[in-house]
Amino acid sequence: MVGSRLVCLIVIGAMVGWVRPASGEGRFFTYSYQAEVATVGELEFEQHVTNQSSKQHGDYSRWDFRSEVEYGVSEHYQSALYLNLKSVHNQGTGTEEDGSEFEGISWENIYQLMNPDLDPIGVALYGEGTSDGNDHELEWKLILSKPLGSFELAANTTYEMEWDNDDSHTEREGGLEFTLGAAYRVTPALSFGIEARNKSAYPGGLNLAGQEYQAWSVGPNLHYQASTWWITLTALPQVWGNGDGSQGGRQLMHEERAEFRAIIGMEY
Repeated sequence: MVGSRLVCLIVIGAMVGWVRPASGEGRFFTYSYQAEVATVGELEFEQHVTNQSSKQHGDYSRWDFRSEVEYGVSEHYQSALYLNLKSVHNQGTGTEEDGSEFEGISWENIYQLMNPDLDPIGVALYGEGTSDGNDHELEWKLILSKPLGSFELAANTTYEMEWDNDDSHTEREGGLEFTLGAAYRVTPALSFGIEARNKSAYPGGLNLAGQEYQAWSVGPNLHYQASTWWITLTALPQVWGNGDGSQGGRQLMHEERAEFRAIIGMEY
C-alpha cells in the first residue's frame, strides 16, 4: 500500500525534524508501559505508528497513527491527549475496505502508586477513554515495571470496554490483554529486548463471558536515545492463536500475522 507507507515516512521524518532536546530516556517498549510519570510541568510529544499486515486470506494492511501530547500534572500524575487516524487496505478477506479515516480523540491518565526507582517495584494505574462521537472505548491498565542494573522490565494487564453504535443498536465487547517486556542496555543510549502480548476478545459483553479467541505474539525490540530525541521499535509476529476461524495454530481471521510499531518522542 504505497500511499499509506509514504504517509508513514512523511510523518516519521517530520517528527524527527521538529524535535527538541530530550531529558528523559523515553519508553523502552512500545506495547508495555513503564510506571514512570512525567515530571511536573514537563511537556512531551510522541508519534505512534503501527502497521498490522497479513490475514488468513486476501490482501490486508492497516496503518494506525496516534499523535500524543503528554503533560506532567503532579509528582505522581500525568495526562495526555491523542489524535487517532487509520488507513486500511483490505481486499479478499470477506470485509472489503480501502481508505483512511479519523478514529477519534483519546484522553489518557496515569497515576503512579509506587516509584520504580525508589520502591521495590514500580506500580501505576492507567485509564483511557476514546470516542469519535459514535463509538466509544474505555481502557484500564495495571502497570508494573522495574529497572534492575542494565535491565528494564515491565508487565501490563489491560481490560478494554467497547461500545459500537450502528443503526440504533449498540454492541458491547470486552477484551483482555497481557504484555511483557524485557530490555538490556548495551550502552547508555542503546538497548535491545523482547516483547510479548496475549490478546483475547469477548464479543458476548463487558463481563468477559464467551471468549471468541486469543492470540500470542512475541518479537524483538530496540530503543535508542539520541541527544535530541528517542525512538523505540518493535516487531511482533503472531506465534500462536486459537478460537473462531483459527487454523494451524494461528488466529488469522480476527488478528494479523504480524505487527510492527514505532514510537518517536521528544520533550519540550
